[in-house]
Amino acid sequence: MGSVIMSTQNKPQNMPETYTTVDMLDAYSLAECDMQWMSVAITDIKKRIKELKNDLGINATGFYALEHVVDMYQYIAENRLHHYSGEAEAYQAELDANKKAVTL
Repeated sequence: MGSVIMSTQNKPQNMPETYTTVDMLDAYSLAECDMQWMSVAITDIKKRIKELKNDLGINATGFYALEHVVDMYQYIAENRLHHYSGEAEAYQAELDANKKAVTL
């Protein structure tokens, strides 16, 4: 298959870009997947910090700042994952409704 090149020479400069439901579903699904991977990475980091604390015999206060920052990233990743999941579900529902309307 060849690549598609869209010419912008004939497009008025003030004309906004348009995106389809499929475009939006793809974007939010990708973001959702990225946040799932981020959650896996954060869980791994937390596990490794715990192992380091056990191996080195360091008390919890020595790693408090690092654990606090990792917890903050986990909170952000979970919130973004929830948001992206909701958006992906909404666009999937819209796409399904559009397909159903076309087949009627």
